Amino acid sequence: MPRKRSDIPRLRKASNLGYSVSAEKQDVTLYSADAQSLLRHYNFTSAAIYKIGINLRKLSVAEEKVQQTERVVYDEIIKPLQEDLSKEIARLELQFGNPKVAEFTKPFTGTAEIQYPRAKLLLNLLVDFDQLLFRVHQLWHGMKIGDAEYLRLTEGFRDRLKESEKRIDHIAREAVNLARQQQEDAEMEAGIEAMAASGASMEAPEDITKATGRKGRKAAGTASAPEPKDEDQGKGPGAPLMQGAEDSKVISPFSMQ
Repeated sequence: MPRKRSDIPRLRKASNLGYSVSAEKQDVTLYSADAQSLLRHYNFTSAAIYKIGINLRKLSVAEEKVQQTERVVYDEIIKPLQEDLSKEIARLELQFGNPKVAEFTKPFTGTAEIQYPRAKLLLNLLVDFDQLLFRVHQLWHGMKIGDAEYLRLTEGFRDRLKESEKRIDHIAREAVNLARQQQEDAEMEAGIEAMAASGASMEAPEDITKATGRKGRKAAGTASAPEPKDEDQGKGPGAPLMQGAEDSKVISPFSMQ
């Protein structure tokens, strides 16, 4: 039965993008189906740590908060898993040597195009997992370990890798969504403050008119033009006199319901 398209192992190619990016190439060989099945997770998790390292900083998240998120990802998730894999490989080699009994029928060989430098940590983690499984399968076929130990090592580390990659992806999505929401809130608040300041400056002339009327000008010692009589209204070459302040009052956008 042919494999589904989604089951075929593949590495995301930076060269397939519609624009030019920098990428570091690294040849990869994965023997076990368990490791090959995690390539899809690797592709998504690489994008997740890019979001943490680049997008959060682009969104002006405080450097201390970005570094705190990075410590969770690299020091609390990736590093312990890497150390446990290395210890298990060393233990098996010390205890059983490195026998080669079986061959894998469909190893995967490809070239990773790494856009984000720290994504190499994820790829190396996947390669180390595959190396562990290669040894485990040799020992299992050589009857050096039993079925229980075989399952503990293969499924145990596979599940840990899956959960770790899902956790990293979740952390990245939550952090970026929160940063975007905070940015939108800050922009909205700045817009409201700007509108409020604009509304205050538009209403200022009314206050000036009240304070600098005929009586106000006399109190300030400034000269004022003679107040026209009723019969002079609308006469002369000039334009009609302006209406009172109450008739020309500017309405603030915040007074509109």
